[in-house]
Amino acid sequence: MELNVNISGYEGPLDLLLDLSKKQKVDIKKISILELADQYLRFIESNLNNLKLSADYLVMASLLAFLKSKLLLPSDNSGEILEIEEDITNRLIHYSAIKELGKKIFQLPQQGKNFLYVNTKNDFSISNKLVPKVSLQDLILKYAEILKTKTTLKIISDKDNLYTIEDGKRWLEIFFKSELKKKWNFLFNFLPKKLYDNQVKRSAIISLLLASLNNVKNGKIEMNQQKHFDKIMIKEKL
Repeated sequence: MELNVNISGYEGPLDLLLDLSKKQKVDIKKISILELADQYLRFIESNLNNLKLSADYLVMASLLAFLKSKLLLPSDNSGEILEIEEDITNRLIHYSAIKELGKKIFQLPQQGKNFLYVNTKNDFSISNKLVPKVSLQDLILKYAEILKTKTTLKIISDKDNLYTIEDGKRWLEIFFKSELKKKWNFLFNFLPKKLYDNQVKRSAIISLLLASLNNVKNGKIEMNQQKHFDKIMIKEKL
């Protein structure tokens, strides 16, 4: 199924995940985490060159890529997988509640729009105090950011030098054409040697990881990771 998403319409990765989960048309507690992870990673792939892509989107992509690899491969770490799935579901439930609260607040009568206070004395005064122009929506969004305990970073880089999944597939050709494919290898050993800044490095890691997961799905390679944040190892599937 083709995924067509415009990043400019979302406040962050949780907002995007919530929208994707609603498209499954089931109770949020019963959503398919694997399907959600697959849609989110396709979104990241299609937006790697977007200058507005924040670090939060990439952090969430890394978590979902790890979870997807665990769900696709036989593993004894069912407890760890269940814990991550529950954490993502709880985040979505919490964020959904905040959004619904915001909608209800905006539906309340507003002074100056739905009603006016009348001062019978007409006792006006001029003040030279500076009043910050902050809307109720700004306050709600800021509160949601605090709850997430993460800071969104603006990443500015040369979008023409970011990598795609096709680059990841090309790097894996080195693996397939060598004798290394017969034994376990550290996946990220096949990254380019010179990655000049953090954003380019992130895009290279995600591109190689997505290309590897695609090969796992097609039955070409095996992927193994002993624990969360441990090295990801690959070898040719016999």
